[in-house]
Amino acid sequence: MQSLADVAQVHHKVRFIGFIKDKSLLVTLPFRNGERMWMEEGQAFILRGFDGKHAYAFTAQVIRARAHPFTYLHFSWPGKVECRLVRHSLRVAVSLPASLSQAGGTPVAVTMLDLSASGIMLDSPVETGAVGDHVQLGFAVDYEGNAMNLSLSAEILKIYRKENEAGSRIGLEFENISQNDGLILHYFINTLRQVG
Repeated sequence: MQSLADVAQVHHKVRFIGFIKDKSLLVTLPFRNGERMWMEEGQAFILRGFDGKHAYAFTAQVIRARAHPFTYLHFSWPGKVECRLVRHSLRVAVSLPASLSQAGGTPVAVTMLDLSASGIMLDSPVETGAVGDHVQLGFAVDYEGNAMNLSLSAEILKIYRKENEAGSRIGLEFENISQNDGLILHYFINTLRQVG
């Protein structure tokens, strides 16, 4: 959230709690320098959010702040919400082990950072491949209580070199996923989203 009166355009992180339809939105109270920020009634803010696929923005006014049963803010119901598609597939943050290999190469142990039905971001401890390379990604998922090992073909779309340490972050786009693997992947992503 960002105050419309703040010329410095400082953003404050809050968490969406819920809403009372056509009445108000509830968010956690923001903190600044470790202290709660109490807002005045009527103060206007721009609120922005992201659900994994869409970015949202709207303006709303503070109705009231509450301290019990926990600290939170009531904002007025927005008259209009701007929505923009950012990703075509829902993306969830993860921290899971995986292996990445190029044709004929030795698998490299990597960490999955985020996952969607169409691609993934990896953290690799070593420089691995180049943009346009085709690779194989292996990782295990929990499918209805059973461990399932997936081996997916992918293309390297982006490589972000780390500045002060070895390795890189690698963005992959999945290729030719079978219907069965696609269903397992969707199930796993939706399970992770519900847990998160």
